Amino acid sequence: MKSIYVIAIASRLLTIALGALIYCFTGSYDSSSEIQLKGNSFLTAFLRWDSLYFLHIADQGYVYEQETAFFPLLPYLARLATNTVFFPLQSVFGKRYTLLLSGVVFANASFILAAGTLYRLTLALMPKNKALASATAIAFCLSPPTMFMSAFNSESVFALLSFKGMYWAAQKRYLSAAAIWGIASAARSNAIIYSGFFIYDFVVKQLWHDKKTAIIGILKAIPYTLLTMSGFALFQYYGYSEFCVLDRPWCSSKLPLLYSFVQKEYWGNGFLSYYELKQIPNFLLAAPIIMISILGLKAYIQHDYIRFLTLGALQQKTKLGKDTFFSSSLLAHMYLWLFLLLFVTTSMHVQVIIRFFTSLPPLYWYIGHIWIKGFGPENSSTRIANMILGYFVFYGLSGIVLYSAFLPPA
Repeated sequence: MKSIYVIAIASRLLTIALGALIYCFTGSYDSSSEIQLKGNSFLTAFLRWDSLYFLHIADQGYVYEQETAFFPLLPYLARLATNTVFFPLQSVFGKRYTLLLSGVVFANASFILAAGTLYRLTLALMPKNKALASATAIAFCLSPPTMFMSAFNSESVFALLSFKGMYWAAQKRYLSAAAIWGIASAARSNAIIYSGFFIYDFVVKQLWHDKKTAIIGILKAIPYTLLTMSGFALFQYYGYSEFCVLDRPWCSSKLPLLYSFVQKEYWGNGFLSYYELKQIPNFLLAAPIIMISILGLKAYIQHDYIRFLTLGALQQKTKLGKDTFFSSSLLAHMYLWLFLLLFVTTSMHVQVIIRFFTSLPPLYWYIGHIWIKGFGPENSSTRIANMILGYFVFYGLSGIVLYSAFLPPA
């Protein structure tokens, strides 16, 4: 366990050092960061793309409607730290630098804790497979969007909250899981999907055996689901009360969700809206993670397709695969993986999958599984293991260079 934290800390220190060093040589292609910070600093390398919005929100709150695409948890945590723990630094560096520093500290601390939590989650679901737990956590530490995970962005915080909730759900501590996912839904909207774990455990698992218990399960799942969605719901209420003082088109909808409107109106998200010839480069950028996901899901489903198609009700006893990547304990996570893969590839900016999936354990379980087969005594799947490792290292290093210089991709 200690070795996982050492690797996670080393990966963050290396990322931060390389990012700051590269910025010293390249500067910024876009001057937005320097304008916000009113000067140059090594911290400028960590103020790019989404981070600009998070810093503005932390500093001034939600001024513009389109900013509500970026959820409040991380910027408000940064503001809290700036006004308390890091308050003395404001007189030295100024408020905005201190806010940025706070956001970077939260992101990196969350990343390190997330690596350890993912290790524990893996052992909770597969108690006898420490090798896979270690390989999974290492795969997370080598996540391709490494600069996004260390900058003032919500990916690392969300990954930590996601993994912790999944860990508690695996231990049947449902109230704790719902509570932390409720907090997570104030960081990113996709946390509301985690309510599916309650539906699966309370309803789906009982449906084939005892329908009465399944009906009771629905009643049990409702409060946990509402708690999971609480952060998202409160933020939508805030958006309605803040921006519906003006005559906005979404305010008169039957279900006035600011989030849905902003995603479509300002960011161009929607079903198949990204399917244009000019977006081919972005699909190519996303292709490696899409292919890894397809291969992982295919391997899991083929191991026991009856189990997958019957939602776990039936399974081939000769193919249980206990305490391995093929374990039935991972089934709900595989449905989550499949759903998010379909959603991202049809309804989002597809290249975002690279950082969107950083909070998805089954991606790392599959990669860990392949690395153990490819680099271990079994010595099978060596080619794909090398390809995935090469992709992670190449994208991670090139991403540090491009992000630090404020160059695409975002």
